Amino acid sequence: MRRSLAGAAALILLLAGCGNSDGPSTSPTTPAPTSTTMTAVPDPADLVVRPGRIGGVAVGISQAAAVDTGMFDADVDGVEGCTFQLQWKKQYVGLDVLTDEDGNITSLGVTEGGPKTSADVGVGSTLAEIQAAYPDATNPAELGFGQAGVIQTLGDDHIGFLFGDTTVASVKPVSKVTFMEVTSGDSPQLMRSGC
Repeated sequence: MRRSLAGAAALILLLAGCGNSDGPSTSPTTPAPTSTTMTAVPDPADLVVRPGRIGGVAVGISQAAAVDTGMFDADVDGVEGCTFQLQWKKQYVGLDVLTDEDGNITSLGVTEGGPKTSADVGVGSTLAEIQAAYPDATNPAELGFGQAGVIQTLGDDHIGFLFGDTTVASVKPVSKVTFMEVTSGDSPQLMRSGC
């Protein structure tokens, strides 16, 4: 019986010495979340352009909701005294955003490279590629500043594709997209100017 008690005591001492250096071992627990835990901000190449949205950013969300995504800065000073209520963070090159007077997003644009649609079309794609990917898109019409463009609509949401310096009369199947705009409600105008 003495051997059993001595063995049990040795086993208890042995187990008490195991674990981390902060003290005796306890049952495993999940660490408490800290206030510095953040959601990962998507890589620009991972953003997908859809009617009415780019990635997880939908046209119509508020300035606060946009900032909460981690992809925008608010109240950014621009050139010539302009202040932008929202601006994509620097890593999102070639993306722009327009807001209404309350800071709600009204339009998102792609001006170079960057995100593409789920059909793998974007800036640099041809009219023929757009028409193959989106057979329901409008025929080329005058948009932008007298340039040719086409629009793909899904419900109240839109993607517009602008073909640079081409007009409706001069656009060809090989004409390339130079700008994309996503909107909700109002159809894309495919224009950017001023502040």
